Amino acid sequence: MDNNKLPAPGGLRKKLLLLCSFLVITASVAFAIIGILQLRASARVAAETNASQNAAVKARSQETITSLTYEDMLNTITLAAKSADGEFWTMKHDFTMLALQVQDIFEHPDKYGEREVYPPDPEKAGEYSLQLIFGNKEASEDPETQVLVRKLANLEPMMTEIVRGNTNYTRDCYIALPNGTSLALDTVSDEKFDENGEILPLDPTVRPWYVSAVEAGEFCFTLAVHSYYLEHPEVEYGYPIYVDGKLAAVLQGSTMLSVIQNFISDVWVGDNGFSIMVSNEGQLVYSPRESGELEMINDMSTDIRNTGNATLAALIRDALDKESGIGKVEIDGESYYAAFARMSSIGWTLITFVPESEVEQPTEALLSELDKISANASEQYSRSFRRSSLLLLIVVILLIINASVAAVSFSGKIINPIHVMTQRIEDVTGEQFVFQMDDVYRTGDEIEILANTFGKLSDQMEEYLRHILAMTAEKERVGTELALATRIQADMLPNKFPAFPDRQEFHVFASMTPAKEVGGDFYDFFFVDDDRLALVIADVSGKGIPAAMFMMMAKNMIQNQAMAGHSPQEVLGTVNQLICENNKEEMFVTVWFGILDLGSGILTAANAGHEYPIIKTPDGPFEVFKDKHGFVLGTMEGMRYKEYELHLEPGAKLFVYTDGLSEAQNSEEELFGRNRIIQALNSAMDESPEGLLRAVDEAVGEFVGDAEQFDDLTMLCVEYRGKS
Repeated sequence: MDNNKLPAPGGLRKKLLLLCSFLVITASVAFAIIGILQLRASARVAAETNASQNAAVKARSQETITSLTYEDMLNTITLAAKSADGEFWTMKHDFTMLALQVQDIFEHPDKYGEREVYPPDPEKAGEYSLQLIFGNKEASEDPETQVLVRKLANLEPMMTEIVRGNTNYTRDCYIALPNGTSLALDTVSDEKFDENGEILPLDPTVRPWYVSAVEAGEFCFTLAVHSYYLEHPEVEYGYPIYVDGKLAAVLQGSTMLSVIQNFISDVWVGDNGFSIMVSNEGQLVYSPRESGELEMINDMSTDIRNTGNATLAALIRDALDKESGIGKVEIDGESYYAAFARMSSIGWTLITFVPESEVEQPTEALLSELDKISANASEQYSRSFRRSSLLLLIVVILLIINASVAAVSFSGKIINPIHVMTQRIEDVTGEQFVFQMDDVYRTGDEIEILANTFGKLSDQMEEYLRHILAMTAEKERVGTELALATRIQADMLPNKFPAFPDRQEFHVFASMTPAKEVGGDFYDFFFVDDDRLALVIADVSGKGIPAAMFMMMAKNMIQNQAMAGHSPQEVLGTVNQLICENNKEEMFVTVWFGILDLGSGILTAANAGHEYPIIKTPDGPFEVFKDKHGFVLGTMEGMRYKEYELHLEPGAKLFVYTDGLSEAQNSEEELFGRNRIIQALNSAMDESPEGLLRAVDEAVGEFVGDAEQFDDLTMLCVEYRGKS
């Protein structure tokens, strides 16, 4: 055999054909089997996952929506109860002050002169007037009683102020003596006469307010009763006064029941809900229902704990035993969710009812939509599996055909071009990735294609390098623009301190450290007029450029409304409405906004879901002031916000901040918290506002350490110094 004899032409072609055919067919069949099995497994897992996710989403959605409804109902009724309770507390406070003056007259009569007081005069109807009413003839002829009432008449201005200052809630004010004599201040002097023009006798010692106050030995409210002079129901309250352990007098006031009922009817309870008021004895004080188990009876004698409705009776008992809560109840055959809150001053309870169908309607709609999505997803999975299986079979067949054709087209010249190509590729370095076409590769088959591919790859690599350089330049440009945005945002906020060097009545300082290049927090302070300084601090949802744009819009809106002369509650209400009208991104902002009268030190403020302010009196430490919270701006139209007043004495300081401060975390994910804020403030309580912010910032930095800042840190502090 001649060992130097070359293989017959076409031998390599046949070997390549057989080899390629075997490898491609084997790989294709294996690929097809694995692919089909994988598609089946993926479809099954997707279907099972989809079913599990739907079940979890349904359960979680129902639980979340129900929980949010519970919380909203409880917050609404609690705020309503606190609002009404505040009015009753004011009444009690006013009568306590009056009681101290009455007691002082009894204990030190020589300090007071005598002031003439007259019986009721019908010509003074509609005017606040002090009237002397005797319950019996003996009292009217007693000289000591006459002297005493003339001394007590010195309290007419204070009694008038109590009634006039609480027009909606306090209708009249009486000082009743144990011998039946009464000093009455009201506007219905013409109602105290009978048909013959004689003054109606009044024995205060038998009236419910007198009896209840003496039995309780302290300020107390009565159940709703009918007015002695007017034919309408009212809530009365009495305050006994003792001198040397002996009953000296009883004060009286009253509130028309219709005032309380109107307040209850204004409590929001959904589209079809309603609210009731129950006394501490279980009587139904007010109900809008005209029939059924909660029908309002005129004499208000119904104890609804004794109704045949077991669920309603259980709810009322819970409402009378607890400060607040929520439950489920059946009323007139319909299911309701009920939330209740007690008014601690009077001991009565507000209860709101919302139909179960109204509460669960959003959940049912969501679950129905999820079922549709689940069914549609299952159908899409099935169609996708069938298409993928068919496509896989077509691809396998095409691969086999293509491999067979490619193997047949190989020529005997394949070895040399491949060798040359291999050598050229080995000579290519990382810095000089250049592969040029040569005549040796022009075989008219896959070799030429491969050579062209390497050439294109070389060109693409060069293009890729140029693209990398361009991306680097673009990144530098974006960084420059973000730095410019940071400076623009910083320039929009007051950043020159001292801000008003010619004004000595106050000293203000603020800072904002964004978590990203730009942030969503902002602060502001500006003069509304020469004597009123507006103070703002806010936190926009989200971070980055969108939050910064939203921040600038909200800041301008608040300033424009304030400069228009609106009060804090009007500013927040108007800005909330403006944002809600065009808020497709559903962003929101929490705001604390106040206006400080530099002459009187009166701070009028309102809070839209923001952190509580922290206040320091001139001689005391920093303490949290839990003000009235409204809803955040931008989520619900028609919101009304309540404002309040604080009297700042010269030397007092106000500190407000965003939640990025209290929620700053260290490496152990522990929050900085409100207590550490107060500790930092009190550690530097005598410092200026700038020094206080520096102390808090240092405390936060020491606490956080190397941990990443996740939220904007914004603080504002003002020191009220008063008129010089």
